[in-house]
Amino acid sequence: MPALEPHINIWLECEGQVALSGWRVLLMEAIAETGSISAAAERMQVPYRVAWNKIKEMEQHLGVELVQTRIGGADGGGAQLSPAAETYIQSYRRFSAGLEEWVQQRFAEVFVACTPSHAP
Repeated sequence: MPALEPHINIWLECEGQVALSGWRVLLMEAIAETGSISAAAERMQVPYRVAWNKIKEMEQHLGVELVQTRIGGADGGGAQLSPAAETYIQSYRRFSAGLEEWVQQRFAEVFVACTPSHAP
């Protein structure tokens, strides 16, 4: 009998539209680490256009600039996070910290009769 395993996926919405999620936070962190939207998209294994669109969606829904870009030139282009983006990342991380463990614990309490050692 296959074992059940709980998983959670948390996202935050503004007026019914996804504004922030674990994947979107990872995208912003990748931008911060690489200094580039295209490098972050590559790291996240998505086309550049997908990463760009997600950034623009977040900015629109949250009403703040999250990523500041520089056009290429002698120093090359690049991207960096705004202070607002850093705040949203930190807040999301604080909010979601421990939730996976709580779900695992709650699952063990509620589904005790459905675990392989207790299955009918």
